[in-house]
Order: sequence, then C-alpha cells, then structure tokens
Amino acid sequence: MAVTIADIAREAGVSIATVSRVINNTKPVSSDLKNRVFDIIEKNNFKPNELARGLITKKTNIIGVIVPDISNSVFGALIKGINIVCSKKGYTLMVTESGGDINNEIKLLDVLADKKIDGILFAGINVNHKLITEMQTKDYPVILVTQEASDGEGIMDTVVHDNIKAVYDATKFLIDNGHKRIAYIGGPKIDYSSGKKRLKGYKLALEDAKIKLIDSLIEQGEFSFQAGYLGMKKMYEENSVLPTAVVTGSDIIAMGVIQFLTGAGVNVPDDISVIGFDDLEFSTYFKPELSTVRISYFDEGAIAANELIKIIDGENITPQTHYVPHKIIRRSTIKNIN
Repeated sequence: MAVTIADIAREAGVSIATVSRVINNTKPVSSDLKNRVFDIIEKNNFKPNELARGLITKKTNIIGVIVPDISNSVFGALIKGINIVCSKKGYTLMVTESGGDINNEIKLLDVLADKKIDGILFAGINVNHKLITEMQTKDYPVILVTQEASDGEGIMDTVVHDNIKAVYDATKFLIDNGHKRIAYIGGPKIDYSSGKKRLKGYKLALEDAKIKLIDSLIEQGEFSFQAGYLGMKKMYEENSVLPTAVVTGSDIIAMGVIQFLTGAGVNVPDDISVIGFDDLEFSTYFKPELSTVRISYFDEGAIAANELIKIIDGENITPQTHYVPHKIIRRSTIKNIN
C-alpha cells in the first residue's frame, strides 16, 4: 500500500499541515523538525500526491488552455511557448478545443473550473461582452492570448500582436514597392482581432497613401486554404482589372490565393504579388517562397504563461495589453514595380 502524507505525519508525530509546510516550504519550521520529516520521507520513498498537496495549498499547479483549433499551426506554436514556461515553473497544461463556438467556450470555462485549475489562457475568436462577463465571474484568473476583448483594452490582461499595425505595415510595404491596386483576402468578419482589426490596418494604409478603396477587392472568409482559393477566384472572375498585389490574413489563405492564380495562368510575383501573415514554418518550403508578416506565437504563449503565473502567485497586476513585435519578411512572392 502506498505511503500517504498522513502516514508521514503520524510517524513524525506532527500534523498533516506541518508536513505540508515542510514539503512546500510555505511557513518556517525548526531545522530539527524539517530534518526529521525529510528523513521519514526518504526512508519511506514518499512522493507527495499532487491532489493531496492541492487540498492543503489550494493549488493544483494545473493551467487550462482553450484554443479554437488544435490542428492549426498557430496554436501549436502558441501551446509550445506556454508549455516551456509552465514546465519550468512546475505547472501542467490541460489543453481543450472549443471550435471557436461561444457556447462551447463558456462550457469549457465551467468544465475547467471543476478540474480546480489555477488559471486559464484563452485563445478565442470573438471575445465579446458575454464571454468576458463569464470569465470575470470565475474564481480563477484568465489571460487572453492572440485575441483581444471586443469591449476594449483594460478589460482583461491580454497578450497579442498589433493586428492593425501588422497589416498596415504589410500593405505599406506593397505600396512602397510600387503597388496601388491592392486587394485584401482575410479571416472571418466576426473575428475581432484577426478579422476586423487586420482589415482595418489594410484600409488605413490605403487611406494614408490616398489610394481609393475598392470594395470588390476585399474578401473575407475562414482562415483556410480553400477560403484563399475561392476568395481569389471570385475576385478574378468579377473584376475586369486585376489587382497587382494581394494582402492576406494568413499564410494558409495566401497559399490558396497562389494556388488559384497559378492554375489560372497568372504568375506570382510577375503578374500579382502576394503577402501572407504568420510566417508558419512551411512558408519557406512553399514554392514560390512566401513573403509574410512574421509573428512569434511561441513568444506570445511564453509571455502569457509568465503573466498568468504572476497573478496566480499573488502579484496584483492591473489588466493591460502586451503587444508582441511583428516583422515583414520579403521572400519570392513580392515584385517591386516602381
């Protein structure tokens, strides 16, 4: 039969709480007592049960992670960044997938609460007022990662990249390379950060360059290869004059765009330049190599995990938005036409 913390306490002639204080070093005890408890622990080859430890310390050292799509490479990189920090600090991850559905997200917030997690890192699609209200009623802290609350800054602690500035810079990069008829094919309209804000960055860049916005050169759909393919197909079929460049909301969308253009006999970048967003690992293996906006989702995950653990450890942190830097990466899909 496995030795329990109660057995250690009985043999040492102390309470279970005292053994816990020795193991977790939460309160000072005498050197003699500490040595006696550790000698008994070593003699019995005792390994503290995490559940028993949690009942005493009120911590489980488990952090919940909610993402829309586990198969998406963006969230794979994000979770790696989260895990490397959590592992070093003694936390275990409990990763769940919501499908981006708000009802599933609310359900998962409750499910993870039942698991007595210490906090949650939340990557959603539309973090609206209803969802924020649910998060604020929980007994555990929540940090948003890769997605901002649509209620505005200062509502929740958030780690994200500046979507407006990133797409603004991507569009301006094309403008600086001589392009004036620039299309945009992006993510879902309901997606606050990656959908609405990226589109806003595109529009602002055109406005600042005094380039007329053309509605028929804007398409929004899912973050998928098919959405990029079909968005470009619609644009190709319905515009008598094609764009000279396309800004996309993700690398996957960009690859769908290029696939359609190649099949239609349109050369990238000689006829149309294309820029992606994310800089996923396989972007350099795609032919032609994809120009893109580099985002370190690994860093976002790591920063978010550190911020959450600070809150769990009792630091009084005022909610703020932490922006992770982005970088424009030129490869083979952009042509200078100046």
